[in-house]
Amino acid sequence: MANTGVQRGGWELWAIIALAIGSVATILGMPLIVGALEDHWGYSAAYAGYITSIDLAGLFVGSVATSAWASRVHWRRYVASAIVLCCVMNVLCVWFHTLGVLSALRFGAGLASGVAYASSLTLLSRAPDTARGFSILIFAQVVANAVVLAVFPAIDTSWGPGGLFVTIAAVMAATLIVVPRLPGRDPPRETARSGSQAPVHTRTAATAIMSALCLGAVALVYVAIGSYWAYAERMGITFGISATVVHNLLTASVLFSTVGCFAAFRLSRSVGQSRPLLAALGLLSVTLLIHSVGANPLMYVVTLGVLQVCWNVIDIFQLGTLAIVDPTGRAAALVPAAQGVALAVGPAAGGLALTVGRGYWAVLLVAGGAATLATLCYSIVYAWHLRAAEIRTRS
Repeated sequence: MANTGVQRGGWELWAIIALAIGSVATILGMPLIVGALEDHWGYSAAYAGYITSIDLAGLFVGSVATSAWASRVHWRRYVASAIVLCCVMNVLCVWFHTLGVLSALRFGAGLASGVAYASSLTLLSRAPDTARGFSILIFAQVVANAVVLAVFPAIDTSWGPGGLFVTIAAVMAATLIVVPRLPGRDPPRETARSGSQAPVHTRTAATAIMSALCLGAVALVYVAIGSYWAYAERMGITFGISATVVHNLLTASVLFSTVGCFAAFRLSRSVGQSRPLLAALGLLSVTLLIHSVGANPLMYVVTLGVLQVCWNVIDIFQLGTLAIVDPTGRAAALVPAAQGVALAVGPAAGGLALTVGRGYWAVLLVAGGAATLATLCYSIVYAWHLRAAEIRTRS
């Protein structure tokens, strides 16, 4: 393992986690940003979703760029530049509201956020105890999501979308304080290899295919989540729930999602990862599809709770499954890119479904269908893994 300065329990670890939390503020506040664009700047629900998709497309580009340049960048300078760019792009959105200019600014802001987020995940994956680091990160994201959903409505009421974008810029600017704690440049590959005692893993054709299938499933999961989450606030209001209650439900559901974190930890110790992953995906798929048939306030609350709990369980076990399928880590490095492109496609797919289907039932159908396809992908991977384990045992 390359020594990037990330030490167990050190300030570097907490700095990376803080960077990861700050760089996903836009994703955490996505439902409220969509609503604010519709309420204050005159965009339709569909076009608000399209703008959000452009933002997330930038996240995808930033993730891919970071994956490609990871061995050549100076991490402190690279991340600091991304933070500054993100702040500038978000602040400029206060004055430029036309579709073309706003879309370009949101793409730039998303790209910068993607760079910061992918950098944090890359560095965190190199920590001595990755399980501990990612567990802390997931829990911190839950808390941050609850804070965003509690604070953003008041900001939206007072200052509209501009206030939300400035808040995101302020959060990113605050993360500059942790940049000096980040590692510098990676050591040369020759140095890293000479000091490495890690076993060498080879990628077979079957491993590459299963890795691609896993990454496809990751993307499908986030198409489901993105298409639903982007319109979660609008759905609740449309189904007859007051805006205040919807905001409280969104916040409560995020806090409730901590159940998923603890459940995943316990299940991994007792029954492994694959079966809980398939069970969580199956439950999410069925719930979304049932809600698409019976779109009512009760099912809205049930779906919101199921989504949040399953989201954490699925995220934890997806990373674990990729680590098993491809021990080299090359597939896991592409997870942020898969999530980014899926989160860009998700709101756009939801907006298209909303336009064509003339109702949020169509959005729920898209989300449920994507989750079902992801379940199928992981079922194939699980069957392959069982077969491979059987062959190894016999030989």
